[in-house]
Amino acid sequence: MTKEQYNKLSSHLAEIASLIPIKWGRIQNDDTDSEINMFNYPVFSELEEAVSLLQIETQDYFKKRWFLWKCSQCDEYLFYKHNEVKENPNPYDQEWDFEFFGLSELRFDLKGSVIPREIKKKMTGEYPNSQELIDFNYKQQSRGVRNNIQNRLFIIHKPLNWQNENKLRANFIAKANIYSGYIEMLKGNSTHKFFNYAGKKVDIIYLSEQADGSIVANYASQELN
Repeated sequence: MTKEQYNKLSSHLAEIASLIPIKWGRIQNDDTDSEINMFNYPVFSELEEAVSLLQIETQDYFKKRWFLWKCSQCDEYLFYKHNEVKENPNPYDQEWDFEFFGLSELRFDLKGSVIPREIKKKMTGEYPNSQELIDFNYKQQSRGVRNNIQNRLFIIHKPLNWQNENKLRANFIAKANIYSGYIEMLKGNSTHKFFNYAGKKVDIIYLSEQADGSIVANYASQELN
């Protein structure tokens, strides 16, 4: 993605965030994905037209899935736009999205998510147990073709209320500064303590929406629990 493409897409996503369903209606799966090829639609209005004759639940599924896919493209760009971060040159490679500092052991797949209800029920403070959240996400990941175990960097969105989730996901102005700060933190800390899942490196950036609309970032590795 070029800077021009990013600017256009990020603005588009911010504009349509209020039009996107909050809930998927179902877990990501190959059967539903096969009904249309959502990757053929670069703008939301074209997707809306393509799904207009499908069941409402399926329409919501594709609208949410398309939005999250496009948000992930912008999130990834905000990392690999930095000189210290390399984009995976193979867009079809599902193993990693970007690599930090030219180190193959620091190749990560980026995942944007929220705190699942099952984890929220167990929370006693503002943040969940990070290792428990990581374990849950790997075990409950999509049952589709992309069901791999690799290094992961989770971006966990914490909106003030559930209606704000899509708006928070599309707040790329705040995310740009936060991701830059994470890169600087990693660059200055060769002994950064990652989490572990099945021998893979894992980390979490929590993005917490504040009452004034600002976003505060916290790193799970900074002993939040």
